[in-house]
Amino acid sequence: MSLFPHTRYIDYIPARLSTGKVWYVYYYVKDPATGKFRRFRIKLERYGASREKREAAQIIIKRLNEQLALGWNPMIQESAPKAYCLFSEALDSYLSVKDREVEASSQRCYRSYIKIILQWLRGKGYSDQMYACSFTHALALDFMGDVEADVKLSYRTYNNYLLFYRSMFNWMKDKGYISDNPFDGIKRKPKRLIRKTRRTLTDEELSRLFGYLDSANRPYLAICLLCYCCLMRPKEIALLRCRDIDLGTQTVHVRGEIAKNDNDSYRTIPDEMMPYMRELDLSHPEWFLFGEHKQYDFSPGTQQVDGKKIAKYWSDHLRRTCKFPMDLKFYSLKDTGITNMLGSGVPVSFVKQQADHHSLAMTTIYLGHTSKANDTLKKTKIIK
Repeated sequence: MSLFPHTRYIDYIPARLSTGKVWYVYYYVKDPATGKFRRFRIKLERYGASREKREAAQIIIKRLNEQLALGWNPMIQESAPKAYCLFSEALDSYLSVKDREVEASSQRCYRSYIKIILQWLRGKGYSDQMYACSFTHALALDFMGDVEADVKLSYRTYNNYLLFYRSMFNWMKDKGYISDNPFDGIKRKPKRLIRKTRRTLTDEELSRLFGYLDSANRPYLAICLLCYCCLMRPKEIALLRCRDIDLGTQTVHVRGEIAKNDNDSYRTIPDEMMPYMRELDLSHPEWFLFGEHKQYDFSPGTQQVDGKKIAKYWSDHLRRTCKFPMDLKFYSLKDTGITNMLGSGVPVSFVKQQADHHSLAMTTIYLGHTSKANDTLKKTKIIK
């Protein structure tokens, strides 16, 4: 039994028997579109004598009132044929489809979001047997309100929750489980509240980082340089194979299958980065450039390094050793690389290509990130 009952006389008027020239059972249900009650009738003429009609009516009335109390609405079923499937079954169907469409990391993310909302429902006293159509806009508002109230979650996370559930319920709407998306109308948090908590590294911090890794962990230094100089994302770095590095042309091939935007791209390896790339063992073309080994050994291997391990070495080891504050993260290297390239005069179009940005507008965002004064602007004479 679903624990999401409708309110009698507000959402529906219970079924009753009408006896007269024509015997029938009638009941009223609120039309979700207009908010007005609509009457439904079930005629009993086929049951013969009055006694048989009355007995049949008692059975029909009992069944109808039980369904109405559970939230059943024939008008919802007209627009959403699967509305009275279990909510959990709808979620299972969604996951089975996404398991065929997305990669493993996204699958884990989807399952985590679904686990969160199911745990929240159980915590509120809702049964696993609730209908798909029982998740209403009011329930969505209540859920997002609790997400917002969780002090451990950021506004960025709030928006991520909202975007995922809105997308998932759009899928449910398309598949006939619901007639309206309960998350529609809930607004995202404004951009001013979700600015990045990371910053770029100063020249002194970069020198400290590279100097330490040069003697302590040169494979990890190569990882950092791929992010800083080749402007690659951690996931892309973790999935690189030895054959993707061409020392002759000084390029890194980022295959579409590992790229965030699914497009092939080539990143230029700067001259000053080449000594570190030549040190990597590229003799096994199909091996991963950075393998999964014990502790923090990032040498090539048959198994790819876990992307989380790259970030973990930064947070657990480098932050303490190099005395980095919390607003310096591994991904700060990419922000710093873009900022320093633009600041050193590299054309915006070249930086855009190296960063694999979809537009120049995205690249030019970084133009104002440097705290250094621009020498060209210093010499500009515009005062009349």
